[in-house]
Amino acid sequence: MDSSSNGGEVLEEAIRLYIGLNETKWNHHPIVTGGYCCVSPVYGKTERTKKKNNVFVPAHNAVIQDSGAFCDGPGQRLSFQEALQRQKDHAAQYDYANKIEYRASYDLLIDEKWEGGVRYKKRWTVDDAERAVKETIDAARYISKEDRLSHVLSAQGVDSSQYLECVLEVVPLMKDRDALGLGGWCITGLNKRKMLPEFLDTVKTVIPRVAESVTRIHIWGVMLAEALGPLLWMCDQYDIKLSTDSSGPSWRPAFGEWGYAEWRDKGYERPPVETRGLHRIWHVAETRLWLNNFRSTQWYKEP
Repeated sequence: MDSSSNGGEVLEEAIRLYIGLNETKWNHHPIVTGGYCCVSPVYGKTERTKKKNNVFVPAHNAVIQDSGAFCDGPGQRLSFQEALQRQKDHAAQYDYANKIEYRASYDLLIDEKWEGGVRYKKRWTVDDAERAVKETIDAARYISKEDRLSHVLSAQGVDSSQYLECVLEVVPLMKDRDALGLGGWCITGLNKRKMLPEFLDTVKTVIPRVAESVTRIHIWGVMLAEALGPLLWMCDQYDIKLSTDSSGPSWRPAFGEWGYAEWRDKGYERPPVETRGLHRIWHVAETRLWLNNFRSTQWYKEP
């Protein structure tokens, strides 16, 4: 388990942060992730911009290799075999195959829709998501059988009942070092009033049911403090380790943003390009420290 220091005090790693990477440098400066990163073999928001992720993974990093499902819209979905091969090819091409700690299953996301070749955030209905749940379960089954690495086996679902249905099919497929992936919640910060109650209900429903079989949970793409705090609290009750991933900590200073939740600095201004990469490195370090010490924040509480 990692630790960081703060005024001489050693802080336990509460939530591990995997920095999302899709660059080879940060504004002309070397990439410094803090030891953990998440790499997708493809990225892009539209059919036109979707492309291979040209990436540099620093030495001594542990990698979660995403599946690329986040970027594959209607008509772009691969077979499970093709998706796995894309992951293997990308890791070989960019020389991080020996750094992969977890490889993700090729789930079908239920918090996005496509229209005219453009992806946008919108939650599916329960009925529509039945197809996604089935495909997500099948994806977990395939990669757990066909790939020798440890995996993040992802789950999907619109409400707590549907989510539990998916999880109860996925968990028996997990091997000793596998993690359960909580997918479909990165939209929560865009509509907290509607989505946060459903998320908290799902957390309270799912975590106790998987506690005997799951030792690590990875929540995909969530940096919302109001969600992470209760999730961490629930994981702590059952001695489950928690991690998340985001590229946000690395790019926010480049857009004139600094911090999250209680330490967000609204007066921060984008630095000049000469030092922008350094600010990105510092912001990643500060974000990791915040998550390391998350149990001492106001957000850590029972859902």
